[in-house]
Amino acid sequence: MNMRAATRLACLPAIALTFVVVLLASSCASGPQSITFKSVDRAVEPPSYGIKDYPEAFRAILSVMLRNLQLPPVEVSVTLYSSQNSYVEAVVGDAERELQQLRKVLGPLANNLRDDEFLARARETAVSADAVGKHKRVLLNESSLDKYAWPEWMKVLAHELAHTVEYTLVDGQPALWDRWLTEGFAEWVGYKVLDLLGTESFAKNQEQRLGLMRTAKSLQTFPALGQLATASEFHTWARTLGLEVTYGQSLIAVDYLIEQKGLAAVLEYFRFFRKSNDREQNFLTAFGESPAAFDAKFSRRMAVLLGR
Repeated sequence: MNMRAATRLACLPAIALTFVVVLLASSCASGPQSITFKSVDRAVEPPSYGIKDYPEAFRAILSVMLRNLQLPPVEVSVTLYSSQNSYVEAVVGDAERELQQLRKVLGPLANNLRDDEFLARARETAVSADAVGKHKRVLLNESSLDKYAWPEWMKVLAHELAHTVEYTLVDGQPALWDRWLTEGFAEWVGYKVLDLLGTESFAKNQEQRLGLMRTAKSLQTFPALGQLATASEFHTWARTLGLEVTYGQSLIAVDYLIEQKGLAAVLEYFRFFRKSNDREQNFLTAFGESPAAFDAKFSRRMAVLLGR
Protein backbone atom coordinates (compact mmCIF):
# COMPACT_ATOMS: atom_id res chain seq x y z
CA MET A 1 0.00 0.00 0.00
CA ASN A 2 1.46 3.38 -0.94
CA MET A 3 1.82 6.18 1.58
CA ARG A 4 -1.17 8.13 0.26
CA ALA A 5 -3.42 5.08 0.67
CA ALA A 6 -2.02 4.38 4.12
CA THR A 7 -2.68 7.97 5.19
CA ARG A 8 -6.24 7.84 3.92
CA LEU A 9 -6.77 4.55 5.71
CA ALA A 10 -5.68 6.01 9.01
CA CYS A 11 -7.96 9.03 8.62
CA LEU A 12 -11.21 7.31 7.60
CA PRO A 13 -14.09 8.11 9.98
CA ALA A 14 -14.82 5.16 12.27
CA ILE A 15 -18.57 5.55 11.70
CA ALA A 16 -18.26 5.02 7.94
CA LEU A 17 -17.41 1.34 8.08
CA THR A 18 -16.15 -1.18 10.55
CA PHE A 19 -12.67 -2.28 9.51
CA VAL A 20 -9.41 -3.26 11.10
CA VAL A 21 -5.90 -2.96 9.74
CA VAL A 22 -3.52 -5.71 10.80
CA LEU A 23 0.17 -5.76 9.92
CA LEU A 24 0.90 -9.39 9.16
CA ALA A 25 4.65 -8.85 9.18
CA SER A 26 5.19 -6.79 12.28
CA SER A 27 8.89 -6.24 11.74
CA CYS A 28 8.70 -5.54 8.03
CA ALA A 29 6.90 -2.42 6.85
CA SER A 30 6.75 -3.73 3.29
CA GLY A 31 5.07 -7.01 4.32
CA PRO A 32 1.49 -7.91 3.43
CA GLN A 33 -1.28 -5.82 4.96
CA SER A 34 -4.81 -6.97 5.69
CA ILE A 35 -7.96 -4.84 5.78
CA THR A 36 -11.25 -6.32 7.03
CA PHE A 37 -14.50 -4.95 5.61
CA LYS A 38 -18.23 -5.45 6.15
CA SER A 39 -20.98 -4.60 3.68
CA VAL A 40 -22.75 -1.29 4.28
CA ASP A 41 -26.39 -0.55 3.49
CA ARG A 42 -26.01 3.11 2.54
CA ALA A 43 -24.57 4.89 -0.47
CA VAL A 44 -20.80 5.31 -0.34
CA GLU A 45 -18.93 7.47 -2.81
CA PRO A 46 -16.03 5.79 -4.65
CA PRO A 47 -12.57 7.36 -4.51
CA SER A 48 -12.03 10.23 -6.91
CA TYR A 49 -11.27 9.13 -10.43
CA GLY A 50 -7.63 8.09 -10.68
CA ILE A 51 -7.06 7.81 -6.93
CA LYS A 52 -6.40 4.19 -6.00
CA ASP A 53 -7.56 4.23 -2.43
CA TYR A 54 -8.35 0.65 -1.39
CA PRO A 55 -10.50 1.35 1.70
CA GLU A 56 -12.70 3.86 -0.14
CA ALA A 57 -12.94 1.60 -3.20
CA PHE A 58 -14.00 -1.47 -1.24
CA ARG A 59 -16.54 0.48 0.79
CA ALA A 60 -18.11 1.87 -2.39
CA ILE A 61 -18.16 -1.48 -4.19
CA LEU A 62 -19.65 -3.37 -1.24
CA SER A 63 -22.28 -0.65 -0.89
CA VAL A 64 -23.33 -1.02 -4.55
CA MET A 65 -23.34 -4.81 -4.32
CA LEU A 66 -25.64 -4.77 -1.30
CA ARG A 67 -27.90 -1.78 -2.01
CA ASN A 68 -28.18 -1.74 -5.80
CA LEU A 69 -27.59 -5.34 -6.85
CA GLN A 70 -29.14 -6.72 -3.64
CA LEU A 71 -26.42 -9.32 -3.20
CA PRO A 72 -25.95 -10.96 0.20
CA PRO A 73 -23.82 -9.01 2.71
CA VAL A 74 -20.27 -10.22 3.18
CA GLU A 75 -17.42 -9.74 5.60
CA VAL A 76 -14.07 -9.99 3.87
CA SER A 77 -10.41 -9.64 4.74
CA VAL A 78 -8.41 -8.09 1.90
CA THR A 79 -4.67 -8.77 1.95
CA LEU A 80 -2.32 -6.67 -0.18
CA TYR A 81 1.06 -8.06 -1.24
CA SER A 82 3.80 -5.67 -2.27
CA SER A 83 5.64 -8.08 -4.58
CA GLN A 84 4.79 -10.63 -7.24
CA ASN A 85 6.67 -13.42 -5.43
CA SER A 86 4.96 -12.92 -2.08
CA TYR A 87 1.56 -12.81 -3.79
CA VAL A 88 2.14 -15.98 -5.84
CA GLU A 89 3.38 -17.93 -2.83
CA ALA A 90 0.38 -16.78 -0.79
CA VAL A 91 -2.05 -17.94 -3.50
CA VAL A 92 -0.33 -21.33 -3.77
CA GLY A 93 -0.30 -21.71 0.01
CA ASP A 94 -4.00 -20.89 0.09
CA ALA A 95 -4.59 -23.52 -2.62
CA GLU A 96 -2.76 -26.15 -0.56
CA ARG A 97 -5.15 -25.57 2.33
CA GLU A 98 -8.12 -25.58 -0.04
CA LEU A 99 -7.00 -28.89 -1.53
CA GLN A 100 -6.96 -30.54 1.88
CA GLN A 101 -10.43 -29.21 2.58
CA LEU A 102 -11.67 -30.50 -0.77
CA ARG A 103 -10.41 -34.00 -0.04
CA LYS A 104 -11.96 -33.96 3.41
CA VAL A 105 -15.39 -32.65 2.39
CA LEU A 106 -15.90 -34.10 -1.10
CA GLY A 107 -14.79 -37.63 -0.33
CA PRO A 108 -14.98 -39.85 -3.45
CA LEU A 109 -15.77 -36.83 -5.63
CA ALA A 110 -12.21 -35.64 -4.98
CA ASN A 111 -10.60 -38.84 -6.23
CA ASN A 112 -9.85 -37.31 -9.62
CA LEU A 113 -7.96 -34.42 -8.08
CA ARG A 114 -4.21 -34.51 -8.60
CA ASP A 115 -2.19 -32.45 -6.15
CA ASP A 116 0.43 -31.43 -8.70
CA GLU A 117 -2.15 -30.30 -11.28
CA PHE A 118 -4.25 -28.47 -8.68
CA LEU A 119 -1.30 -26.53 -7.28
CA ALA A 120 0.16 -25.87 -10.74
CA ARG A 121 -3.17 -24.38 -11.79
CA ALA A 122 -3.18 -22.20 -8.65
CA ARG A 123 0.31 -20.94 -9.49
CA GLU A 124 -0.73 -20.28 -13.09
CA THR A 125 -3.75 -18.34 -11.84
CA ALA A 126 -1.57 -16.25 -9.55
CA VAL A 127 0.79 -15.42 -12.40
CA SER A 128 -1.99 -14.48 -14.84
CA ALA A 129 -4.44 -12.83 -12.42
CA ASP A 130 -3.49 -10.07 -10.00
CA ALA A 131 -6.24 -10.85 -7.48
CA VAL A 132 -7.98 -13.94 -6.14
CA GLY A 133 -11.29 -13.99 -4.26
CA LYS A 134 -12.14 -16.79 -1.82
CA HIS A 135 -14.36 -17.32 1.20
CA LYS A 136 -14.18 -14.17 3.35
CA ARG A 137 -10.86 -13.20 1.83
CA VAL A 138 -9.31 -11.54 -1.21
CA LEU A 139 -5.60 -11.69 -2.05
CA LEU A 140 -4.25 -8.78 -4.10
CA ASN A 141 -0.96 -8.28 -5.92
CA GLU A 142 -0.69 -4.56 -5.23
CA SER A 143 2.53 -4.23 -7.21
CA SER A 144 0.66 -5.16 -10.42
CA LEU A 145 -2.75 -3.69 -9.65
CA ASP A 146 -1.22 -0.25 -9.28
CA LYS A 147 -0.48 -0.31 -13.02
CA TYR A 148 -4.14 -0.73 -14.02
CA ALA A 149 -6.19 2.15 -15.38
CA TRP A 150 -8.63 3.32 -12.71
CA PRO A 151 -11.85 1.75 -14.16
CA GLU A 152 -10.18 -1.65 -14.70
CA TRP A 153 -8.70 -1.43 -11.19
CA MET A 154 -12.20 -0.94 -9.75
CA LYS A 155 -13.59 -3.76 -11.90
CA VAL A 156 -10.94 -6.21 -10.70
CA LEU A 157 -11.75 -5.41 -7.06
CA ALA A 158 -15.48 -5.86 -7.69
CA HIS A 159 -14.90 -9.12 -9.59
CA GLU A 160 -13.03 -10.65 -6.66
CA LEU A 161 -15.57 -9.44 -4.11
CA ALA A 162 -18.24 -11.16 -6.22
CA HIS A 163 -16.34 -14.42 -5.73
CA THR A 164 -16.54 -13.90 -1.96
CA VAL A 165 -20.32 -13.64 -2.34
CA GLU A 166 -20.38 -17.00 -4.16
CA TYR A 167 -18.43 -18.63 -1.34
CA THR A 168 -20.66 -16.97 1.25
CA LEU A 169 -23.70 -18.57 -0.39
CA VAL A 170 -22.23 -22.03 0.26
CA ASP A 171 -20.90 -21.13 3.72
CA GLY A 172 -17.36 -21.55 2.45
CA GLN A 173 -17.81 -25.21 1.56
CA PRO A 174 -16.00 -26.68 -1.47
CA ALA A 175 -18.30 -26.46 -4.49
CA LEU A 176 -17.99 -28.04 -7.92
CA TRP A 177 -20.11 -25.41 -9.64
CA ASP A 178 -19.86 -24.55 -13.35
CA ARG A 179 -16.71 -22.49 -13.78
CA TRP A 180 -18.17 -20.42 -16.65
CA LEU A 181 -21.02 -19.45 -14.32
CA THR A 182 -18.84 -18.44 -11.37
CA GLU A 183 -16.42 -16.44 -13.51
CA GLY A 184 -19.18 -15.00 -15.68
CA PHE A 185 -21.10 -13.89 -12.59
CA ALA A 186 -18.00 -12.19 -11.15
CA GLU A 187 -17.48 -10.40 -14.48
CA TRP A 188 -21.16 -9.42 -14.55
CA VAL A 189 -20.95 -7.96 -11.05
CA GLY A 190 -17.71 -6.14 -11.88
CA TYR A 191 -19.14 -4.39 -14.90
CA LYS A 192 -22.48 -3.70 -13.23
CA VAL A 193 -20.63 -1.99 -10.38
CA LEU A 194 -18.79 0.26 -12.84
CA ASP A 195 -22.09 1.08 -14.52
CA LEU A 196 -23.89 1.87 -11.26
CA LEU A 197 -20.99 4.04 -10.08
CA GLY A 198 -21.29 6.01 -13.32
CA THR A 199 -17.80 5.05 -14.48
CA GLU A 200 -18.43 2.97 -17.61
CA SER A 201 -21.65 1.64 -19.12
CA PHE A 202 -22.34 -2.08 -18.90
CA ALA A 203 -23.54 -2.14 -22.53
CA LYS A 204 -20.31 -0.55 -23.77
CA ASN A 205 -18.14 -3.05 -21.95
CA GLN A 206 -20.23 -5.95 -23.20
CA GLU A 207 -19.92 -4.73 -26.78
CA GLN A 208 -16.15 -4.47 -26.39
CA ARG A 209 -16.06 -8.13 -25.30
CA LEU A 210 -18.22 -9.09 -28.27
CA GLY A 211 -15.79 -7.31 -30.57
CA LEU A 212 -12.92 -9.42 -29.23
CA MET A 213 -15.02 -12.53 -29.62
CA ARG A 214 -15.89 -11.71 -33.23
CA THR A 215 -12.20 -11.49 -34.02
CA ALA A 216 -11.45 -14.75 -32.22
CA LYS A 217 -14.42 -16.49 -33.84
CA SER A 218 -12.86 -16.06 -37.28
CA LEU A 219 -9.80 -17.98 -36.11
CA GLN A 220 -11.04 -20.50 -33.58
CA THR A 221 -14.18 -22.49 -32.74
CA PHE A 222 -15.65 -21.51 -29.38
CA PRO A 223 -16.26 -24.17 -26.75
CA ALA A 224 -19.74 -25.07 -25.63
CA LEU A 225 -20.51 -23.94 -22.08
CA GLY A 226 -20.30 -27.58 -21.03
CA GLN A 227 -16.65 -27.48 -22.04
CA LEU A 228 -16.06 -24.62 -19.60
CA ALA A 229 -17.58 -26.38 -16.60
CA THR A 230 -14.51 -27.50 -14.67
CA ALA A 231 -11.56 -25.40 -13.58
CA SER A 232 -9.22 -27.49 -15.71
CA GLU A 233 -11.35 -27.09 -18.85
CA PHE A 234 -11.83 -23.38 -18.26
CA HIS A 235 -8.09 -22.77 -17.89
CA THR A 236 -7.34 -24.83 -20.99
CA TRP A 237 -9.69 -22.78 -23.15
CA ALA A 238 -8.48 -19.53 -21.59
CA ARG A 239 -4.96 -20.43 -22.69
CA THR A 240 -6.24 -21.33 -26.17
CA LEU A 241 -8.51 -18.35 -26.81
CA GLY A 242 -7.10 -15.82 -24.38
CA LEU A 243 -8.47 -14.66 -21.04
CA GLU A 244 -10.49 -11.79 -22.49
CA VAL A 245 -12.40 -14.03 -24.89
CA THR A 246 -13.10 -16.87 -22.45
CA TYR A 247 -14.17 -14.51 -19.68
CA GLY A 248 -16.16 -12.53 -22.25
CA GLN A 249 -18.08 -15.62 -23.33
CA SER A 250 -18.80 -16.41 -19.68
CA LEU A 251 -19.95 -12.83 -19.00
CA ILE A 252 -22.37 -12.84 -21.91
CA ALA A 253 -23.68 -16.28 -20.97
CA VAL A 254 -24.41 -15.16 -17.41
CA ASP A 255 -25.99 -11.90 -18.60
CA TYR A 256 -28.28 -13.96 -20.86
CA LEU A 257 -29.01 -16.37 -18.02
CA ILE A 258 -29.99 -13.50 -15.72
CA GLU A 259 -32.09 -11.98 -18.50
CA GLN A 260 -33.93 -15.29 -18.91
CA LYS A 261 -34.16 -16.53 -15.32
CA GLY A 262 -33.42 -13.58 -13.03
CA LEU A 263 -30.57 -12.81 -10.63
CA ALA A 264 -32.35 -14.57 -7.74
CA ALA A 265 -32.18 -17.87 -9.63
CA VAL A 266 -28.41 -17.49 -10.09
CA LEU A 267 -27.93 -16.89 -6.36
CA GLU A 268 -30.13 -19.90 -5.61
CA TYR A 269 -27.99 -22.02 -7.93
CA PHE A 270 -24.94 -21.23 -5.82
CA ARG A 271 -26.84 -21.98 -2.59
CA PHE A 272 -27.79 -25.48 -3.78
CA PHE A 273 -24.12 -26.47 -3.53
CA ARG A 274 -24.39 -26.31 0.25
CA LYS A 275 -26.12 -29.69 0.16
CA SER A 276 -25.04 -31.28 -3.13
CA ASN A 277 -22.25 -31.02 -5.68
CA ASP A 278 -24.41 -32.50 -8.43
CA ARG A 279 -23.74 -29.74 -10.94
CA GLU A 280 -26.36 -30.76 -13.53
CA GLN A 281 -29.14 -31.32 -11.01
CA ASN A 282 -28.47 -28.00 -9.27
CA PHE A 283 -28.61 -26.19 -12.60
CA LEU A 284 -31.87 -27.93 -13.53
CA THR A 285 -33.46 -27.15 -10.16
CA ALA A 286 -32.36 -23.51 -10.14
CA PHE A 287 -33.21 -22.63 -13.74
CA GLY A 288 -35.86 -25.14 -14.77
CA GLU A 289 -33.85 -26.53 -17.69
CA SER A 290 -30.80 -28.70 -18.15
CA PRO A 291 -27.34 -27.23 -18.78
CA ALA A 292 -27.45 -28.76 -22.27
CA ALA A 293 -30.77 -27.07 -23.06
CA PHE A 294 -29.49 -23.68 -21.95
CA ASP A 295 -26.23 -24.26 -23.82
CA ALA A 296 -28.18 -24.82 -27.05
CA LYS A 297 -30.19 -21.62 -26.52
CA PHE A 298 -27.06 -19.66 -25.74
CA SER A 299 -25.33 -20.94 -28.89
CA ARG A 300 -28.20 -19.57 -30.96
CA ARG A 301 -27.99 -16.30 -29.07
CA MET A 302 -24.25 -16.07 -29.72
CA ALA A 303 -24.78 -16.66 -33.43
CA VAL A 304 -27.04 -13.59 -33.49
CA LEU A 305 -24.73 -11.43 -31.34
CA LEU A 306 -21.66 -12.31 -33.35
CA GLY A 307 -23.44 -11.76 -36.64
CA ARG A 308 -22.92 -15.23 -38.02
